[in-house]
Amino acid sequence: MSKNWFAEPLRFWKEKLLSLRNTGKPEDKDKKDEDADAWLVNALIGRIKAEPVRNSRLVNVRVEAKDPALAAKIANAVVQAYIDQNLETKLTAAKDAVKWLIDQMDEERKKVEISENALLNYKEMQGIITNFSNDAENITAEKLAKLNAQVVESESQRVEAETRYRQALAAQNSPDMLDSISQVLNNPLVQDIKKMEVELYNRMSELSKKYGAKHPQITAITSELATLQERKMGEAKRVVSSLRNEYNLALAREQSLKQALNRQKTESLDMNKKAIRYGVLQRDAESSRNMYELLVKRFKEASLTEEMKTGNIRIIDRAEVPKAPVSPNKTRNILLGAVLGLMLGIGMVFALEYFDNTFKFPEEIKNHLDIPYLGPVPVFDTEEGAEGAVGDLITVKDTKAMASESFRGIRTGILFSSVDTPPKVILVTSAAPSEGKTICIVNLAVTMAQDGSKVIILDCDMRRPRVHHVFQLPKDKGMSGLIAGKNKLDDVIFSTGIENLDVIPSGPVPPNPAEIIGSKKMTELLDELKTRYDKILIDSPPITAVTDSLLLARMSDGVVLIIKTGLTARQMVKNALEQIESVKAKVLGAVLNAIKADKDSYYYYQYYYYYYGEDGARKKKRHNKKKRSGVYGRKPEIAPSESQL
Repeated sequence: MSKNWFAEPLRFWKEKLLSLRNTGKPEDKDKKDEDADAWLVNALIGRIKAEPVRNSRLVNVRVEAKDPALAAKIANAVVQAYIDQNLETKLTAAKDAVKWLIDQMDEERKKVEISENALLNYKEMQGIITNFSNDAENITAEKLAKLNAQVVESESQRVEAETRYRQALAAQNSPDMLDSISQVLNNPLVQDIKKMEVELYNRMSELSKKYGAKHPQITAITSELATLQERKMGEAKRVVSSLRNEYNLALAREQSLKQALNRQKTESLDMNKKAIRYGVLQRDAESSRNMYELLVKRFKEASLTEEMKTGNIRIIDRAEVPKAPVSPNKTRNILLGAVLGLMLGIGMVFALEYFDNTFKFPEEIKNHLDIPYLGPVPVFDTEEGAEGAVGDLITVKDTKAMASESFRGIRTGILFSSVDTPPKVILVTSAAPSEGKTICIVNLAVTMAQDGSKVIILDCDMRRPRVHHVFQLPKDKGMSGLIAGKNKLDDVIFSTGIENLDVIPSGPVPPNPAEIIGSKKMTELLDELKTRYDKILIDSPPITAVTDSLLLARMSDGVVLIIKTGLTARQMVKNALEQIESVKAKVLGAVLNAIKADKDSYYYYQYYYYYYGEDGARKKKRHNKKKRSGVYGRKPEIAPSESQL
């Protein structure tokens, strides 16, 4: 329940509470301040709690105070004040309801009288004796159906009578056609005449043979036959007249039934119209009557509530003075704090792990990318204030270091990625900037050169070149000048001071790197270098940044993708692989860079074998003390080798 639920009752018994708390002290009403009263009420509300008891209609009222007796008094006073206020509110509402219902009943009574009078007047005007009902509608429908059937039957009878009459009328003047009329043929008199004619014809035939055709008896028979023929024609006319009468009767009956059907339809439509209007008036009267009866019922209930003067709330158990404090529970608070702190810490760890969508372990590369995993590159040490090659070239600085061993392992994985035709032109790139591809490519090149292969590095990252900085080479000559025709090939090939390893730096930054890399001269350059070197390693810009890398990927035998631990999002790497596959380039594998292989990590135990002998123990001790940094750490100085002089 909200605090507003108790606001009005608290204001009602505030003065009573003050008298309970300050028993024996006179109340000085002149010194009351409205702000102080408001503060007291708000402070008291904050100490009161009303909680419903589950599976019941009970409410438990709790009051917290330093004085147990005062707490019990406040709890009982709150409940009693609420009961009084609830009863007062209920009685006030009942009085208002009674007054409103009386007004509404008067208005609704007038509406009932008006609607019932309107219904009665309409019945009188339309001559409606009985109320419309479904039975009356069914009777009307049955009449219409019966009349309609009779009309259909009368039409059929009229057609038959007319047909017989027309046939007889056409044949009445032709003695030969009279026999085709069934009514003439079946007439008893006509049948007797035909018998008499047959007998006369037979007799005339006998007399003709005996006396000849002119015998007086034959003449008499002929006269009798003519008389019979006239009688037959007369009977035929009588039959025709009878058929005409039948036809006229059928026609009259048909017309009479059609008129009756039309009258019934008109009466039905008129009745339907009356029924619709009658129904509207009847529903209006019933609605007004029902509303009036409902108001009368509510009026009786409200009047009864007003007379009873009883509320629907009562006290089950009054508050008693507690024997022991309920707050604070120190043991519970300590345990709760510990549990919440533990849960919060675990939740934060899981949240960080859930929202981290970068690569941190080799298994993630295998599961999410479906490409070969060439190996890890651990974070390796640098020296303060170093500038030049050895700071980045761990494979030169410490050949027994864990990072050096990692680069040799990656070199082996690249060389054996295709046993029959090992890759000669290798592109080393990344999905995004700052993943350490340049340091990886120079150390891979060193390990290949140490293995006896003649290696050259091409710095094709013309927008952010860095290879010349690693080997401390001039940047005024390089790839851009060579492709543009400003320099010759031998002028831009620089020795690194490391046996079997040369470099072609990027040279001055050109305005159009993509056009230079995609030119025909670039292809011719690679063909020339293939004749001079065993391995050609190309440092390119990130795949997702520019199109330079895709142009170089098509010219390469394979692509090595550098992924920095905890930096590059998985989706970005997937996008880079899709772009590489779109140009039909082969992916040799992925390298997980900048892994923290410290003493307590998984990779420490995996590469621990690089510590060996007394020299190894000394390096291990120095390894634990030195500052660890990424592959972009500061570089120490070294003395140039003989090949550099």
